[in-house]
Amino acid sequence: MMRPLFDITPLREDIESGTLILTPNNRLASKICQAWGMLQQQSGHDSWPKPNVDAIESWINELWLSCCDLGFSAAVSGTPVSTEMELLLWEQVIDEDSAKPATLLPENFSRQARNAYAIVQRWQIPDQCLQREAPMLWQWTESFREKLVKHRLITTTDKTIIVLKALVEGVLPQVGRIHLCGFDSLPPLYRTLLNTASRQLTESTIASGNHNARQAILYSEQQELETAAAWAVDRFKADPEARIGIIIPELPRLRSQIERLLYTRLQPQYNQPGQPRTAPPFNLSAGIALADTPPVAAALLLLGLNRPQLPLESICRILNSPFWGETNSTLRTNAETRLREKANPHPRCSEFRYQLARTEEAEGGEENHLSSRLEKVETLRREMPRSASYSQWLQLFKAQLDALGWPGERSLDSIEYQQLQHWHTLLEQYQRFDQLGITVELNQALRQLQQLAGGMVFQPETPDAPIQVLGLLEGSWLRFDHLWIMGMDDRRWPQPIAPNPLLPIALQRELSTPRSHPDHELQLAKAQLASFLRAAPEVVLSHSQFDGDQPLQPSELIAEIEALDDSELSSAGSLPVKFADLEPVSCEYGPPLNLQREQISGGTGIFKNQAGCPFNAFAIHRLGARQPPEPTLGLSSAERGNLVHDCLERLWRQLQNQQQLLALSDEALQLLISQTVAASMQSWRKERPELFGPAFALIEQQRLSDLLQQWLALEKIRPPFQISALENQVKTEYAGLPLHMTIDRIDQLDGGQRVIIDYKTGSASPNRWLGERPEEPQLPLYLLCSSEPVSALSFAQINASEQRFLGFADTIGLLPGIKSPGDKATEPASWEALIDQWQQVLSNLAEEFKSGYAAVQFHNQNTRQYQAYLEPLNRISEAVTGNNAEENDE
Repeated sequence: MMRPLFDITPLREDIESGTLILTPNNRLASKICQAWGMLQQQSGHDSWPKPNVDAIESWINELWLSCCDLGFSAAVSGTPVSTEMELLLWEQVIDEDSAKPATLLPENFSRQARNAYAIVQRWQIPDQCLQREAPMLWQWTESFREKLVKHRLITTTDKTIIVLKALVEGVLPQVGRIHLCGFDSLPPLYRTLLNTASRQLTESTIASGNHNARQAILYSEQQELETAAAWAVDRFKADPEARIGIIIPELPRLRSQIERLLYTRLQPQYNQPGQPRTAPPFNLSAGIALADTPPVAAALLLLGLNRPQLPLESICRILNSPFWGETNSTLRTNAETRLREKANPHPRCSEFRYQLARTEEAEGGEENHLSSRLEKVETLRREMPRSASYSQWLQLFKAQLDALGWPGERSLDSIEYQQLQHWHTLLEQYQRFDQLGITVELNQALRQLQQLAGGMVFQPETPDAPIQVLGLLEGSWLRFDHLWIMGMDDRRWPQPIAPNPLLPIALQRELSTPRSHPDHELQLAKAQLASFLRAAPEVVLSHSQFDGDQPLQPSELIAEIEALDDSELSSAGSLPVKFADLEPVSCEYGPPLNLQREQISGGTGIFKNQAGCPFNAFAIHRLGARQPPEPTLGLSSAERGNLVHDCLERLWRQLQNQQQLLALSDEALQLLISQTVAASMQSWRKERPELFGPAFALIEQQRLSDLLQQWLALEKIRPPFQISALENQVKTEYAGLPLHMTIDRIDQLDGGQRVIIDYKTGSASPNRWLGERPEEPQLPLYLLCSSEPVSALSFAQINASEQRFLGFADTIGLLPGIKSPGDKATEPASWEALIDQWQQVLSNLAEEFKSGYAAVQFHNQNTRQYQAYLEPLNRISEAVTGNNAEENDE
């Protein structure tokens, strides 16, 4: 049986005599009661009176309730205001101040104003002093008090003032004796209250004596966390009944990291699918914001659908959430793919509904369950007025979540159930905003709900555990068998000052308010450290040497404490590695391609990818590995290229030949270009209405017009030609592989020669057609699959820096700047030899692909760069690391 976390011996006489024992927080009060109960059990008692132990805020609240029961006029003058409602009142006060700086945002200063007012009340700053020293805060305070009176509300500190008044007037009786345990400091208001409430006030002190503490010097904060977790687990495994503590000064920030590290070492399979959640042998004192718990985070995300548009990642999170609608992973995945293909970083919610409905139609479902749920949400929103009360918005939110099927089909586990209960409590608090008698618009209603959920802390109910992970305040005055204290560097011990910006710092230092004076923080740090040093037989004080690239120094408070040897921590630095006997298996070849049993797609990309990296070609075209385009602000480079393609197709469908082009005057040509660009952009505006606004459309139209004007100038100096085909769709095969190709353009010259042209708005080079593994085999395949002879292949490079033709022809003069092959040593000697090379090379690549050849080998660095998303599959980084290691060994 684990011993209690509190040494009850010094308080035994006080508890037995009925002395009221007050603590700074509920945790310490509960640990004292727990220790007293264990002592009674050990003494053979079956039952015993509850000890008179309470947290100071709980005690004050009980006294205030007694004042209400007695009908004390000050107590019944108002109801306590919640934290979020108080912040909302401060926002109103600041927003209504016409004299405030123009750049001051009320929502950014409401919490500072609330904290400043709490200091004013608890440190009993007179109004005259406040008016003189902080006139802006005084004006806000006056307005805030008026609002409290108007809405019959009181603050938490007001309750303390009311209780003090009741004690002074004799409404409440005095307490015989009060003993304070665990307090480092007390505001003057609380000290006055305690002196008034008790005939005798005593206080626990830290016992002096020797300690057995040592310091651990680690490289980084991450290494600190890993080592502390490993150290705690080692001691737990050696003695499962031991009391082990880890004190982390910034526990809320590091909570998820230390939790993951402890789970990984104590329950390695905890995050595997299908694993039941069991209580781990550790407790964390820091809870998490209710807004960050999975079911509540999903609810808030779903209610975000009330906004016109959302970030793409938020919509994808909605699609992947199990907390709404019917479970259909294939449907949701396909809908996400559709949305990602659009590459719109902020799609409209209407587009989300539309794409989801299209996916459901494609899936062949008789009923559009998910999309109809979203439509219901939109219908409910449209039925609401522009402005409404908080309770009216709450009814909308509840109806929408019901329509979406939140919290999902599956049964909730015990922790999720607790989170759901907290959500219902939160909704009750949200409805109390109606006490303010105001109406708000939807965005404000959503923001307030988000803030309320972000401010409510969720701490799951878990049994006592050997390992306790605590913050500084929660760990004070507790006793352990082993204790590790993190973050003992000079930046945090003592804590730097952080005075309230709305009160003069000189006034705060004069009154010794929290975080206002370095001397006060130094004394507080010394007191805390003295308590921790004697909290366990084994104490480790750790600090990091670096925070990123910034060096850190140990706190001066631990400079004289002996450091641990590296060997004493070596076993705790990393997770144990278990090596298995592995058998090497060659993965150079996959199963041969069987077109009777599998379908492949990709067209000319099969040859391009097989030439670049055989494994990546296998993954893309046979396994279906692909990455949707990354969302971008504005048009992506691919979309800009498609716009140019579209404009050129529209132009040449009207012109048909060079003769028509030359016949146009400069003014007529400019008009034709403008009309063509406008028509093309009109179709794009339907696809991307949020992007093609008036300003952007004007800039893009000018860019395209200038680009087309420059390109057509080059088309005018070519030998005469006419258009034979535009965006020609070809379905064929080559070397046994099916091909679906779209040829940008085929021209026919007056001499009968056919020329294939491919538009490029980026960089281009015909050298990429050459070699045993050509980087760009697209145009050579166009030629080889052509039913008629082709006399020239060319890129049409069209961009702002340069417009030109790039390629090869069977004779000189077919296109400006295009020559026959053979000028360079790397080129075949003739057009016929070039075609023969392409036939041989591309046939070889086809045979490789059909045979299942899938070696992880990059034949050019461009392939690796542009297909980096496949590295989790091809694991090239591991291969490179392994090769380097072998080279180093040699």
